[in-house]
Amino acid sequence: MNGKKIKKQTPIVLKKGMKLATWAKDMGLREKDIQLLRNMAIGQTKGKRGRARELKELLIKDDLWREVG
Repeated sequence: MNGKKIKKQTPIVLKKGMKLATWAKDMGLREKDIQLLRNMAIGQTKGKRGRARELKELLIKDDLWREVG
C-alpha cells in the first residue's frame, strides 16, 4: 500500500432504527435507486458520480451518512 488510510463511508440508517429500503420508499425513490443504495451500503459503489452522488447527498441532508475510519 502507499500509506494512505482508506476511509469507509456507510449509511447509518440502521442505527437510527430505520431500514435503508424503507427510508428510500418513504422518499419516493425507484427500485433502481434502492439497489444503488444497497451497493453503497456494502461498499461496491462509492457515491462519487451521477445518481449515486445525488443519493449520497440526500442521505447527508437527512443526517443518515457518515465516514467511518
